[in-house]
Amino acid sequence: MDRYRGVENCSTIWPNGSCAERFPEIEGGRNLLLLRKEDLWKIKYFMQDYGRDLEKKLFSYLYEEDPCDKVIEELSRYQNEDGGFGNALEPDFRLPHSSPMATSVAFQIIVKLDCDSAPKREMISRAMAYLEKTFIPERIGWLSVPESVNDFPHAPWWHFDSERGMSPIDINWGNPTAEIIGYLHRYREYTSLDVDALIENAIEYLNGMKEFVSFHEIFCFERLHSQLDTERAKRLENKIVQAVSNLTCCDEDEWKSEYTARPLDFATGPDRTFGIDGALIEKNLDCYVQTLQSNGRIKPTWSKSIYDGALAPAWDEWIAILTLRVLETLKNFGRIVL
Repeated sequence: MDRYRGVENCSTIWPNGSCAERFPEIEGGRNLLLLRKEDLWKIKYFMQDYGRDLEKKLFSYLYEEDPCDKVIEELSRYQNEDGGFGNALEPDFRLPHSSPMATSVAFQIIVKLDCDSAPKREMISRAMAYLEKTFIPERIGWLSVPESVNDFPHAPWWHFDSERGMSPIDINWGNPTAEIIGYLHRYREYTSLDVDALIENAIEYLNGMKEFVSFHEIFCFERLHSQLDTERAKRLENKIVQAVSNLTCCDEDEWKSEYTARPLDFATGPDRTFGIDGALIEKNLDCYVQTLQSNGRIKPTWSKSIYDGALAPAWDEWIAILTLRVLETLKNFGRIVL
C-alpha cells in the first residue's frame, strides 16, 4: 500500500465505532475511504455465522495467508465422482449432481488459488474430463443445468423447461459457455477439445451481438477475456465496453435496493474498467466500504421471499459469497490496508 500515506492514525470514527477515515492519496491529492484490519475482523466475525466452510477457508487464504490446499480440500467436497461440481455449490439450486454451471463456479475459485499442488491438479483434470463429457457439439457449448435440477429445491430461474430443452439461463448462449471456454484455454493441457475453435466461435458470437440483454452473460465474457492472450482478448474488448456501457446502473440508490449491474460488477480492478467512468467507480467503491464498515457484510438485493424450506440456507450463503466478491474488488483497487 505504498501509494497511500497518513494511514497510521484514525481521527474520524463512524457512528458504528469503526475507523472509517478518509486518507489522503499521494497521487492527485484525492481522498480515499479504506477498509482496515479491524474492519476485516468484523467481517470475519459475521462470516462465522452465515458463511459456509468454503467461504471461511477462502477468506483465511486471501487475507490471513492460510495455505490454498485448505480451500482445495473444502472445494473437493462439492466435486462428484464424474469430476463435475454440484452439491449446491451454486446456492440457488440444491442439485447434488454435477452441472456445467456449478463447475464454472468451482473454476472461479480455482483460478484465485496461487499454488501448484497435486490435489489442485487432480481437481482440474477431473473437472476438465467432466466438461468434455457434457459438451454439446450442436450447441458448441454447454447447458447450464441438467433437467434433474427440477427434482431438487431451486430458484425459478433455474427451472428446466422440458419443452424448450433448457433453463431460462440458457437462452443466452454465453452463460456459462463463454466462461468455461476461458478455463479450457487456461488449462488446455487437460482437454482434447478444440479450444482455439471454441474461442473463435465465442469471439464471433459476441461481436455479432446487436443488443445486450443479460449482464450475467457479459460477466461470462469478461471472465473469458481475463483468461485469454492479449491478442484475442483485444478482439472482445470493444463489444464488452459497449455492453458494459449499456448495462451498467449509474444510480447509487438502485445499487442498494435493486438487482442490477453495478459499476464494480464489471470493473473488477484498475486495469479492468471497460470504459466505466472513474468517478462512478470511486463512488461505488466508497459505497461498498461504507456498507462493510457499517454492517460487516454485503446482502443480496434480490427478493428473499423465494428462500424458504430447503432453499432457505441459500440466502446466508449468498451473503458470504457477495461479501468475499466485494472484498476482492476492494483489494484490487487498493481500498484495503492490511
